[in-house]
Amino acid sequence: MARKPADQAVNRQDILLAAADVFRRKGFHGAKMADIAAEVDLTAGSLYHHFPGGKQQILHEVLANGLDIVTEKVRAIIEDTTLAPAERFRRAIYAHVVSLTANVSVAAALVFETRTILEDDIERESYLARRDRFEALYQRVIEDGIETGVFRTVDVPIFSKALLGAQNWLGVWYRDGGRLTGEQIANEMAEFFLNALLIC
Repeated sequence: MARKPADQAVNRQDILLAAADVFRRKGFHGAKMADIAAEVDLTAGSLYHHFPGGKQQILHEVLANGLDIVTEKVRAIIEDTTLAPAERFRRAIYAHVVSLTANVSVAAALVFETRTILEDDIERESYLARRDRFEALYQRVIEDGIETGVFRTVDVPIFSKALLGAQNWLGVWYRDGGRLTGEQIANEMAEFFLNALLIC
């Protein structure tokens, strides 16, 4: 089958998802632009038309896009003040975990390829700012729960980092079609971390 020319409509999101799959299989340093291009039936030259910065730009967009999508889902829940802090916390974890299990390749990139971005002087600051904004959402709802007397007092930064570490590691061990669905795992994790905070 002939490869598509650069000017033919190509879904940018499809390219990023394909790249995440390639990075998961081969690692960022082992992947080639030709590998990514082949996943979406493009030539490597056509792929550079969409991503002039090459593989590094693609990785940055995979990570930034993945983080932005889940951030907006979690933000909508955390900022819903009609919900009690415990319910916002539970729903945020559920939404986050379901998002990760829906695309394990992006989740794996967020674990394994973040170091590559952090080594880039240009991209490091923007990625860290995104990550900090996301973590701050969890910290906000935990602090709300502590202030209202629903959650026990914890070291909020440490608790949020432990929570995010457990969630992000799903990209390593979760398998579609495994013993539990993404939704079931999301419920388990939400209940586990909520019970760790609730004052009995």
